[in-house]
Amino acid sequence: MIKDSQFKSPWWLKGAHLQTIWSSLLRKPQKLNRRRERLSIGDDFIDLDWAAGNDSTPITIILHGLTGSSDSNYVIGLQNTLSQMGWRSVVMNFRGCSGEPNHSARTYHSGETSDFNFVYRVLMEREPNTPHFAVGFSLGGNVLLKWLGESTHRSELSGAVAVSAPFLLSPSADKMDQGLGSLYRKRFLKKLTTS
Repeated sequence: MIKDSQFKSPWWLKGAHLQTIWSSLLRKPQKLNRRRERLSIGDDFIDLDWAAGNDSTPITIILHGLTGSSDSNYVIGLQNTLSQMGWRSVVMNFRGCSGEPNHSARTYHSGETSDFNFVYRVLMEREPNTPHFAVGFSLGGNVLLKWLGESTHRSELSGAVAVSAPFLLSPSADKMDQGLGSLYRKRFLKKLTTS
C-alpha cells in the first residue's frame, strides 16, 4: 500500500534544497553504540553495522544512498530512533563504503540486488520468526524497490520504505547539471573519487 506523506516542513526550512543542506551539513545526530559484523560473500565481504535494541525485537535493514555509509547522518538518525523504540537495526554498507576497500573490483549500483539478497537471506535464516523490515535511502531505495520487484521472498519482509528514490535515473542525473543541482553533482563526484 502506498500512503501519501503527511510531512510538513518547519516554516524556517522551506524548499527541498534547504532541507537537504540542513540535514546533511548541520544536523548532528546523537552518538550511537554499534558493533560491526563482517559477512564473507565469495572472495569478498560486506560490513554490517548493528545498533542494539531488545533481543527478539524486529530488525530493520538500512540501505544507504550513493556515497553514503553507516556513518551518514540520516542513517545514524534512523538507527537512534529505532533504538529508542527498542528495535534492532543493521546498516548494510555497500561494497567499498565501510571505510575499507573491498577485495574485488566489483562495486555497487542502483540495479545490483544480489548483495542485499545475500544479507537478507542470512538474517532470515538466523531469525526466521523475527519481523524484518527494510529502509532504503536514494540509491539504496532503488536497490530495495528492484529487489522487491524481482524477489519471490518479499512476503517474508514485514514492511519496506524507500526514501527519496530516483525512479528515473537518467533525468535525475540530467537535473544535476542544472542550477543548484550542480552543487550536488560536485559533492557526489568528490565523495566518489576520494572514497
